[in-house]
Amino acid sequence: MIRHFWNRYKVVIIFPALAFGSIAADYNYTRQWKKARQQLQHTLSYLWSVVPLFGFGVGWFLDRKETERMTMFRDKSALYGRTLKEGEKPSWP
Repeated sequence: MIRHFWNRYKVVIIFPALAFGSIAADYNYTRQWKKARQQLQHTLSYLWSVVPLFGFGVGWFLDRKETERMTMFRDKSALYGRTLKEGEKPSWP
């Protein structure tokens, strides 16, 4: 009796089981992928929050280095140069 039932209805039993199983597997995979993508988006949004601060820090550092390099030329121009008095500060840092 079970063999007769199986031979008669195996397509009706197997097809929905395979269809439901593949749909459930795909749904589960999609949920996991979306969760991982959302975590990545949060990480990227934090990264884009840090990039301007990093750029500001690099710019500040380079500006300080350029100021240090230019100190060898201060108060030596032909138009504005002069001899500094004892204890007098330079015209710019």
